[in-house]
Amino acid sequence: MDGKLMYAFRGWIAFVAFVDLGTAIRSYIEKRSFLNNVTPDTEYDDEKYTISRIVGIYSVLKALTLIHCTLFIHYKPIVSMGICSIILTIILYVTETLYFRIATLNFLVIFPCILNMVTLIGLIYLPKHLKLWDAPTEIEEDEVFILKHGNMLKRKKRRKDN
Repeated sequence: MDGKLMYAFRGWIAFVAFVDLGTAIRSYIEKRSFLNNVTPDTEYDDEKYTISRIVGIYSVLKALTLIHCTLFIHYKPIVSMGICSIILTIILYVTETLYFRIATLNFLVIFPCILNMVTLIGLIYLPKHLKLWDAPTEIEEDEVFILKHGNMLKRKKRRKDN
C-alpha cells in the first residue's frame, strides 16, 4: 500500500510541475500573468509584460525542481529544495494578491495556491511517514551485491586451485 501511495504522490507532483509549465507557456503566449491587470484592448507595451516573463521563468525553474523531486524523492536535499520552491511560490501569490494588491483574488491565484499547499503538506508528511529516508541507499545495496559476488569468486578460485 505504501508503494502505491508513493507512486500516486509522485504523479501528483508531476501534475503540479505540468501546471507550472502551463503557467510559463501561458505567460509568454498571452503576454500576461495573474499579476497584470491589463485589459485586452490596451496597446502592447514590452515594459508592462516584464513581470509576466519573470513569472514564466520562475515557473519553469519550479517545474524543473518538482520534476527532480518526483524522480529523486528518496533524497532529503532534493525534497527540501522542492519544499522551498513551493513555499516561495505560495509567498509570491499571497503577497502580490493580499499585501501589494497587484493581483485580484481570482481562480488564477486560488487554484495554484491550493495545489501548492496540498503538495507542500504531502512533501513534508509522506517521505517521513513512508520512511523513505530510513531505507538503505543504492550504494549500500550495490556494495552488498559486490561483496556477495566477490566472495563467490574467491570460493571458485580456491576450488580450482585445490
